[in-house]
Amino acid sequence: MNTRIMQIRALDKKTSSLSDARNIVPKSTGWINTVREAIGMTAVQFARRLGVTQPRIAKLESNEENLKISTMKKAAEALDCEFVYYFKPKTTFQDIVQNQAMKKAEEILLGVNLNMALENQDIQTKEAVNDMANDFINENTKRIWD
Repeated sequence: MNTRIMQIRALDKKTSSLSDARNIVPKSTGWINTVREAIGMTAVQFARRLGVTQPRIAKLESNEENLKISTMKKAAEALDCEFVYYFKPKTTFQDIVQNQAMKKAEEILLGVNLNMALENQDIQTKEAVNDMANDFINENTKRIWD
């Protein structure tokens, strides 16, 4: 079996247990404020633990979406939390690769069929697309992203 396919399946397996993560949404004030308030820590206490001023905490909390990952890690540590991030596919990683391979195969075969149709030699598109997509996945996955 192709190692790329094994990697994709392993990644899907690791992230499948996190499928409910999209339902975990902090209140509109963001994660830092939500956690800080939930554990009963004041902005001044949090600032002291983080080694910044209290006005800086207000900026952190209001601009959470634009913080560097290193800042989020420090904030999590100051809240006695662990900062974790990952990319959750909308479907599965296998589906992402399969759909892109199909798109690429259709794109290539459309050009081939146009030329061959002029000579009355066009090929069965659906079967050829599936075959080419499978070849891309098994042999040359990098090519599907061009």
